[in-house]
Amino acid sequence: MAVALNPRIRVREAVPADAEAITNILNDAFSANPMRQLMYPNGVSDESRSKSAARLFLPTPSEGETFMVVAELLPEGSDGPCEIVAFSDWCLFRNPRAEEEWNVQEVPRTQEQLGEDCDVRVFNEFIGGLHRKRREHMKGDPGLVLSTLVCQTNRQRLGAGKALLHWGTTLADELGLPLFLESSPTAYNLYKQFGFEDIDVFDLPIFDLFGASKCEGQDWGEYTALELAGPAPKGCFRSTIMRRPAKRT
Repeated sequence: MAVALNPRIRVREAVPADAEAITNILNDAFSANPMRQLMYPNGVSDESRSKSAARLFLPTPSEGETFMVVAELLPEGSDGPCEIVAFSDWCLFRNPRAEEEWNVQEVPRTQEQLGEDCDVRVFNEFIGGLHRKRREHMKGDPGLVLSTLVCQTNRQRLGAGKALLHWGTTLADELGLPLFLESSPTAYNLYKQFGFEDIDVFDLPIFDLFGASKCEGQDWGEYTALELAGPAPKGCFRSTIMRRPAKRT
């Protein structure tokens, strides 16, 4: 897919010195997300921000190769610092994995790991459910997974998200691998533009599990993946499981 990229957006792999900027973007980008608000009903504390930043560059031996990639906005002139405006987290599985490697019970996160202000039950129901869906569809097949893609809210529509997706799709195409992701309602149309197809939905029953009500104007994804699954049941937050088929460049 030919994509017009903003020449002022530069993509590079992240380094540990970027941890604070990445954490700030994550918190800013998800601030209006209904699931984020359920996970952190009183906001994200400094302790939770610190824990999140500290986890970013920790090794994950059970996973594949990880790539954390940032998009920077270059200054208009020749002077001035670059600004990190978007972030993506990728996991690459180059080779098939045996079932005992991928079909494993995920260990729930604890309060100590997530911070005292996080509702651990919401986190584990939501994130754990998304990860189960990923395992169901990807199994042990090779592929590239997009775990996270977020953009700073006051730097949207500059093409940073598209630049990060272009980085990932280019890598996958060079390797001849499919891509997998779990889409929020707000990112759904962007992923469609890059050739991702709906393969399943994860409808989390918010009303039944947590007794939370929907605020006016919130997007719970009721009308995403309509051809595949129809409208989401009332009181459910829908995430769409998506796959982009393998291509050869």
